[in-house]
Amino acid sequence: MSIGSKIINFSEIGSTMNYCRQLAISGEPEGTIVSTEFQNSGRGRFDRTWISPHGANIQMSVLLRPQSEHLPYLNMAASLAICETAEIITNTETSIKWPNDVQINGKKLAGILIESSIKGVNVDYSILGIGINVNMDVEKYSDISQIATSLKNVNKKSIDKDLVMKIVCEKLNYYYSKIKKNESLTKTWASKINTIGQNITISFPGTKKASINGKAKKILSDGSIQIILDDKTIFNASAGEISISKSS
Repeated sequence: MSIGSKIINFSEIGSTMNYCRQLAISGEPEGTIVSTEFQNSGRGRFDRTWISPHGANIQMSVLLRPQSEHLPYLNMAASLAICETAEIITNTETSIKWPNDVQINGKKLAGILIESSIKGVNVDYSILGIGINVNMDVEKYSDISQIATSLKNVNKKSIDKDLVMKIVCEKLNYYYSKIKKNESLTKTWASKINTIGQNITISFPGTKKASINGKAKKILSDGSIQIILDDKTIFNASAGEISISKSS
């Protein structure tokens, strides 16, 4: 079943991720989307709260059943789909702050969260959570107004949210089909990463790992980022939170 051929939409729900997970456990087919106008318990990476007023944004979770070797590339498919959608809507170039913050003009437009259930060597299911700021007036939220944007803010007018959803689904299907054909997305995805060449600090929320400083050198084939540390050693990170150092 193609992504978006079945969409379950709620006016309000606790979490689309949680609901989609229950569908996955009950045997719901791949491609089903759970979306909502408002989440009581919406969350982003590292269990951070996702701010989204009722009806303003796209908040959706996609049920996928990928092969285990395809897991590293789900994030690439999602972020590329969002980038292309945003560029179609706004005619403005997008970029990606590693690993998965889609940005316009250096401000966050969208976020991605992926949670998978693995049994042995096989993936039972993956839930791809996507949040896109569509018609949110970010300037009304002082805590995020300097770091976030929306399609409405870029275009200076309200956006057809259903059209955005339609294009996102089309692009997701396109890139997910490439993954299933074992076609690499890394080169295309890496070309959108705005972190390369920057002096960065990478932290690891939820772990006891200490933050490290260095220069982002390149993207590896699996989407990991290679960092040259201050002591000139090489560190490859597959996950983490990056901030750009002021000295860069």
